Amino acid sequence: MGQRSTLIFLLVLSIASCSTKNNEEYLLGEWYNESVRVDIDALDGQIDSVFSVPAGKWEEILQIKPINTTYKPDGTFESIYYNLDGSVLQKTSGKWELKKDSLYFTEQGQTTGYLFQWQEGKGLFEGYLDWDTDGQEDDFYSGVQIKKVD
Repeated sequence: MGQRSTLIFLLVLSIASCSTKNNEEYLLGEWYNESVRVDIDALDGQIDSVFSVPAGKWEEILQIKPINTTYKPDGTFESIYYNLDGSVLQKTSGKWELKKDSLYFTEQGQTTGYLFQWQEGKGLFEGYLDWDTDGQEDDFYSGVQIKKVD
């Protein structure tokens, strides 16, 4: 088993005791992105390239404010993207579903799954997707969102 596979297995094992209800309670509400890292073409164990936005560098690197996402109790979500001046750049929405430690988003008929781990006010979202739009879900996404406190 590769290092990344071992890490994912350990993450899954470490949170297996969390109940879905508790994770849903943690998930509900408004969140914003803190950081993201995508290892391109990582599924075979050989990373082609890395896209990284570390904490504190979101606006500098992406030239937008952190994305705000609201997870609603009815199983829907909405993400709002803001320009640096605070004006709305775009909105996306869809449905979310939590099954044990896996969070699934369905948007425009396409479903993407992530391992979701609650980390005291932050959420870690990890999974394979087609980041580079080459038709292969072989890019490893690891993103951290922070839950807004009312």
